[in-house]
Amino acid sequence: MTHGSLKRAWIVAATCGALWLAADRAVAQPVVESVDTSATRAENIIEVQDAIARFRERDFDGALKKLEEAAKKNEDLPPAQIMMAQLFAQANMGPAMRQALERAVIAAPQDPEAYAIMGEFALREGRVTDADLLYAQAKKLVDSFTGSKKRKEILQPRILNGLATVAEARGDWALAQKLLEEQLKLEPKNAGVMERIARAMFQQKNAAGAFEMLQKAKAEDKNMLTPEARLAQFYEAYPDHAQAKVWMDKALQKAPNDLRTLLVAGEWALQTGQIDKAKQYATDALKVDSKSLEAKILRGVVALFQNEIKDAEMWFENAVMQSPGNFAATNNLALALCEQNDESKKRRALEYAERNVRSFDRIAEAWSTYGWVLYKNGRLDLAEQALQRAASAGQVSPDTLYFIARVGVDRGQREQAKQLLKAALDAKRPFSKQQEALILYEQLAGKAYDPAEAPKPETTTPAPKAEATTPAPRTDGGAGTPPATKPK
Repeated sequence: MTHGSLKRAWIVAATCGALWLAADRAVAQPVVESVDTSATRAENIIEVQDAIARFRERDFDGALKKLEEAAKKNEDLPPAQIMMAQLFAQANMGPAMRQALERAVIAAPQDPEAYAIMGEFALREGRVTDADLLYAQAKKLVDSFTGSKKRKEILQPRILNGLATVAEARGDWALAQKLLEEQLKLEPKNAGVMERIARAMFQQKNAAGAFEMLQKAKAEDKNMLTPEARLAQFYEAYPDHAQAKVWMDKALQKAPNDLRTLLVAGEWALQTGQIDKAKQYATDALKVDSKSLEAKILRGVVALFQNEIKDAEMWFENAVMQSPGNFAATNNLALALCEQNDESKKRRALEYAERNVRSFDRIAEAWSTYGWVLYKNGRLDLAEQALQRAASAGQVSPDTLYFIARVGVDRGQREQAKQLLKAALDAKRPFSKQQEALILYEQLAGKAYDPAEAPKPETTTPAPKAEATTPAPRTDGGAGTPPATKPK
């Protein structure tokens, strides 16, 4: 890679680093292109079985013909082109899948499902306006749909869910609540929808109503996160760290041995720089369930933050043995291995990192780790290329900014490296290489890092308060619980 291309990577990374300051980090995951919404068990229909067999032989025309026969015999099946899109999706043939959906719109113009599916993909790709238009058309069609009653019952809440997601993405919480409440009427036991309604209520300054809805969700589904912990997450995201702490403490008091609560508390503590508490919660989670994969990974990440590399390696090795294909486990194991002064471990790190960029090539974090592992193995040119790929993904973590800066220093691009390090530190989010980034920045800048020079975050309205006219959230179902903003 030329120095010019590295410079372009830095420009992208610096820009994305600025975005990082204002955006929550999304959990990256590979796209699963599934469009199966049949109202009947299609695999039990002989024509569908024949279609699948022909598809496997790459006889796509023959497969489509069989699906058309199946759809004519069973109105609960989607149009043939939609089922064809399903087969293409399962074969990881994205472009062909999209073409099948386009043909479905032409072949069955009154059917809403193709529009709903395309709306879902638009959302996954961040095309909110496109998603809005597609879901609006799907809603219009499903309202007047006279085909299969079963399909209509499946599609109606799905489309409302999509429209609500669009509203959430735009910050239109009143509309999101309205749409989700319509969905809940169709799916009255959907605890996940209840949680989303609670979030919409919270964003509209109705903390008491949000907490009540979270309690309903928990009552409906015992596997839901404790209401206090979820409310703590709402407060932290707002952001109101003080109230988040109050409600996370309440959650731990109420459910001290609940695995999910301990894991959420550990992740929250890690993200807010409370590393010792994160270690405590991860350890407590392992006491509750010594086989918990999530607890092992969390404990390993805490060890990385504390620079306890051997411990991190041990926890991630254990996690990989339990789940060899788990991205978080293998990705973090590669990071732990490459930090050690052992060439065999560095080579193992490279093997894991290479495997991950093949299996999870859409995840920026995979490319970031690959770039860093290459760098630690002395392969600077390839490291630059991998880090450029990570930087171009749209949102760059502080660790990735640090990795790119380290490459920049080796290339003599000290000023640009300094800017990237400052962007990483200005993010005010704990990251595993934070101390190294601080030391390197101060070496390059010739002065101490001053947090006061960081860009000021956009001003936000105060966090939701439980006003006197609003019933205060209750943790015991009875009287005496103080308002959410003034717990004791």
